[in-house]
Amino acid sequence: MIDLHAHILPDLDDGAKDWQETLDMCAIALNDGIHTIVATPHVKRGMYTPAKDLILSKVAELNHLLTLQASRFTPPLSNVKSKTLEVTSHFSQFTFHGLSILPGADNAFEPDILDQLEQGTALCLAHPTNATNAPNAINANSPTNLSREMRSIFHRDPTNPINPTNSFRYVLLELSDYFLFPQVKDLIRKLREKNIVPVLSHPERIAMIQKNHKLLHEFIQAGALSQITAMSITGEFGKEIKKLTRTLIKQNLAHVIATDAHSRDRRPPILSRAVSEIADLIGSDKAELMVQGIPQAIIEGKEISIS
Repeated sequence: MIDLHAHILPDLDDGAKDWQETLDMCAIALNDGIHTIVATPHVKRGMYTPAKDLILSKVAELNHLLTLQASRFTPPLSNVKSKTLEVTSHFSQFTFHGLSILPGADNAFEPDILDQLEQGTALCLAHPTNATNAPNAINANSPTNLSREMRSIFHRDPTNPINPTNSFRYVLLELSDYFLFPQVKDLIRKLREKNIVPVLSHPERIAMIQKNHKLLHEFIQAGALSQITAMSITGEFGKEIKKLTRTLIKQNLAHVIATDAHSRDRRPPILSRAVSEIADLIGSDKAELMVQGIPQAIIEGKEISIS
């Protein structure tokens, strides 16, 4: 699985507090079946302002630490207790082979986010990356590598399937609880004109969308995708949010499930429980798309067509 939204880098925001907790979170994620994490610290004026270069350097450092840990002789995955606080005592003996960290950011909605992206000061999801070098990359042009359900979400020009000018960038955007609807919708359209696709983080936890989820439908019609939180599905944020999340999924207003992990204990990087619950609601193929096919397409910069 791929986790597109995790506050796993230490000492940048309200996520992991130090490298030990970061490695503990990585152990939990890998033990849960996650092979790729996009590290997405908050970027919000007046609160959290990690520079792009700092995020990139911490991602590089974390991948280096994971490589060092993977070189050690280690016990089997079953020895890591991902549902308890006991991971700390195990992380130095845990193999991180197969886990990759990519850079990104959980960008607060700002009217000038397009300028920031064009100037190169804001980070897109999995930026920079190359589809041909991405870990566990999906070849969307090869029918033998994709299920029928997965192939249906990818749009391709058959005359030129690998034209780099057709590539897309995806940016994680966090709306405030009370936003200006016309302003957000207009920005989504402007981003799409530049082949930048906004992925709205945890809309089920945004106050205005909780009051009227038709607003989210309008944003998706304008060209956005939405990412819901695993713990919203499993009920840790309360019954009302769980109910709304299920409604969004059934109405095709949710496209990606991510952990939005902030810690090893209260908000750990676990996707499997949510996927299991959603499989009962929409079927296992569609549930897996939300943590495999669609996130992989986002990493690779492929266009995603949501019907």
